[in-house]
Amino acid sequence: MADALTVPKQTWMAVLVGAAIAFSFALACGMPFAALGALAVLVFPIRQALWLAGLGWLANQLIGFGLLGEALDVLTLAGGLELGLSAVAAVGAAAVAIRFSGTVRIGAAFFAAWVAQQGTVFAASLVLGGTATAFAPDVVWFIFWTNALGFAALLAVQVLGARIGVARAPFAQAAG
Repeated sequence: MADALTVPKQTWMAVLVGAAIAFSFALACGMPFAALGALAVLVFPIRQALWLAGLGWLANQLIGFGLLGEALDVLTLAGGLELGLSAVAAVGAAAVAIRFSGTVRIGAAFFAAWVAQQGTVFAASLVLGGTATAFAPDVVWFIFWTNALGFAALLAVQVLGARIGVARAPFAQAAG
């Protein structure tokens, strides 16, 4: 059976979140939410893709508040919620974009996830403040390429997992 997995989906989700965390520490200490959301939609049914995005967000918050000592004030907590909403938006947009066929859907899923994730962060920043600095062209460009590299890294982990028989190939339509 081509889709039989030798590890439970929850375990593979943990592997993907771990890969995203490792990647984020390597480049900028920022979770590549768009990358994780796009990959989640490419390999899991929507409910599990949302769980994966949520696990990524939770890991990001635990690292930020637990390890990096982020302030426990209203603005920082609101920023954390903003990131959670942006992770969900990334999954939703990628789910719409995978309706394309072939390899186009992989790029479409990533780009849609990135636009939705950044759009959510932008909308929230209009309320919370910080739009001018957070959306300077060099910052947006950095976030785009960080997510693009993160997406490539996560795709590589997924493809490797599929080749050794522990994960679903990212090129097959996720069921359900």
